[in-house]
Amino acid sequence: MPEAEEQNNDELDWDSVFAYDTVKEVRVLDRRLGGVYYVVLGMVLFYVIIFVMIIKKQYEDMEKSNGFVMTKVVNPSYANDTIPFDVFDAVVNPGESGALFIPTRVLVTKGQSQSGSCEHPGYPCKTDADCDDGTELTEKKCSNEMCVRRGWCPAEKTGAETTTVYKVDAEKFDLWFQGKVLFHKFMTDIGNTGDTAPVYYPSPDANTFPMHDIMRMASVKMEDVWKDGAVMLISMIFDCKLADNYCNTWIESSVVDSRTGFNFKKNYYYEENGEMKRDSYWFYGIRMINIATGIGRVASVAQVVLQFSQAIALLGCAGAVADVFLQYIVPERNHYIAEKVIETEDFGE
Repeated sequence: MPEAEEQNNDELDWDSVFAYDTVKEVRVLDRRLGGVYYVVLGMVLFYVIIFVMIIKKQYEDMEKSNGFVMTKVVNPSYANDTIPFDVFDAVVNPGESGALFIPTRVLVTKGQSQSGSCEHPGYPCKTDADCDDGTELTEKKCSNEMCVRRGWCPAEKTGAETTTVYKVDAEKFDLWFQGKVLFHKFMTDIGNTGDTAPVYYPSPDANTFPMHDIMRMASVKMEDVWKDGAVMLISMIFDCKLADNYCNTWIESSVVDSRTGFNFKKNYYYEENGEMKRDSYWFYGIRMINIATGIGRVASVAQVVLQFSQAIALLGCAGAVADVFLQYIVPERNHYIAEKVIETEDFGE
């Protein structure tokens, strides 16, 4: 008999392994525990009601989409503080869609011809040997640290009498942005392409922004980029309440490249006394890449149900924190555990 009893004691008690735990509601009269519970409960309610529903408005369904932007320069400026530099002169498109070029410095060399050779700043040299390219087409001559080359002469060169430099006061330009965004999920499009007149910043519905404000938003100064130019990214933001058919519109600007800059050349050819000549305009300035971004919001029943479901789940955190405080922190935790956790007799016998 003793051996049989010892063998039974060594057997695995499956009733303990598969024991069932059920919830027992215990009302604990302790102001500390109640304080913890209601503080956590208040934090959860504040998060759900104030932050999620009111501030973040996550009861709304949202779609983010991209669109297009058309840009116009609507205000003339001056070069060298005296020479009018009108809109036609300013808006010289280098051939890129969705972009705008604002000149800051223009080098003008008129009357170039191909009848002779001249010093070319694009070919620096120290000696005549530096100008020898192995062909008979060059003069192999170095003058003023520049190779003498045949081509369009006189060549463009800052400081030369034949090249006039114009510094354009680009900060006086005003830019009118018109864009449109298509929301695929909501099957609608919205934008300000229907505006018939500029609305100037800082109006809440502004569509026209001074160039100096665009530079300020990008945290760059014109005196740092006017000589070599820069590349900027302009984002036109449409934050739309589609149910009200209203959009809050603004722009965000940032500098993509201010070290390399941006420039291009435009030539105007003509014939004079039977000889082909040209006037060369070398533009340095700010290349602005423009995009439209739309954020559409509509109240959604599915989102409301989702947020309330999450809120109900979070409410359980208050009880969980109170239980941790009760079982591991308060000095009377052993007494509380004895009242909270009760083990029944082994009904499996």
